Amino acid sequence: MASNLSHSAPFGEALLEVQGLSKQYIRGALWQRPVPVIAATEVNFEISPGETLGLVGASGSGKSTVARCVARLEKPDSGRVWFDGGDIAGLSARELLPIRSSIQMIFQDATTAMNPRFSAAEVIQEPLRIEGRSRCEQRDIAETLMKEVALSRDWLNRSVMEFSGGQRQRLALARALTLRPKLLILDEALSGLDLSVQAQIANLLLDLQEIHSLTYFLISHDLALVARMADTLAVMSKGRIVETGVTQQILGDPKREETKSLLAAAREAESRFALSAGASP
Repeated sequence: MASNLSHSAPFGEALLEVQGLSKQYIRGALWQRPVPVIAATEVNFEISPGETLGLVGASGSGKSTVARCVARLEKPDSGRVWFDGGDIAGLSARELLPIRSSIQMIFQDATTAMNPRFSAAEVIQEPLRIEGRSRCEQRDIAETLMKEVALSRDWLNRSVMEFSGGQRQRLALARALTLRPKLLILDEALSGLDLSVQAQIANLLLDLQEIHSLTYFLISHDLALVARMADTLAVMSKGRIVETGVTQQILGDPKREETKSLLAAAREAESRFALSAGASP
């Protein structure tokens, strides 16, 4: 079957352009009537090279479903996912192989993507080994990436289980960078970390974006993080994107009630945290 990666339709300067993406699931046990659950409906957005799009929304709004469809961990029911000049939405597993290295995804719990019996070196080097790189080259790249994500090269032989949560996220980032991706999808990648660790890794991501000309698709419920990192913002509600635009403009002057509700909830959470932090033990 011929690859769909080449096309003659007009294409803008966006690295990623999602058009009319829809996805639904069928829910129900064997003894129950199947019920369709709509996760995403007619989703449209684009990301220019070297920029960051933040996708925010309440829990269950469909953010992670969109991310997984963009990464082609799941196949959209309909719509197009233009990436780097071609539509990848309908490609087969074999046709996707040449672009897998160009799109990498980091999840909230980095441990789930790592073999707990692996050392840090083995985690980083695995994609390179699959590519057929020499052992010497694998080691050199692993050492370079450990330095780039602010982990000591002396820790290469440590088990991944000896690393803290924040260190494992750095390790996951190093692994994602081994094949020099163009698009990095961060699906709640900083959630669950201490605020100080979040800030450190956010700064690291910004530095790496500049060094490697990376494009980020940032999925998060943390509006403070999105405000810091995202150039543009898309707000999702009940499977649809309801508001898009420049991040600071949307956060400063939201037009849709869904966006106003998210901002109100974020401010309430910040107030509760401030009161808790200031309370006497």
